Amino acid sequence: MNNMSKQELFDFINETSFMVDDIALYLNTHPNCQDGIDAYNHYKHLRKEAIQEYTCSYGPICKYDVNVENYWDWVMRPWPWEGGCE
Repeated sequence: MNNMSKQELFDFINETSFMVDDIALYLNTHPNCQDGIDAYNHYKHLRKEAIQEYTCSYGPICKYDVNVENYWDWVMRPWPWEGGCE
């Protein structure tokens, strides 16, 4: 992930978020499927790492990733719909 551009990293976060959500839906009806559980944990871990990398490099994506010491600084950066992910 270290060599991804800002946009590529943001896209990767969206893709892994989709995978985590999709696998979670599968696990709702197949709660004992070890392959599903393993896949869920794998994509959840990848997503967490990507969000940490993105937050360190470009600032938080959501309010849960805000540094409490500089809480309101995150609103000073461009929002994704303002071209902040380009």
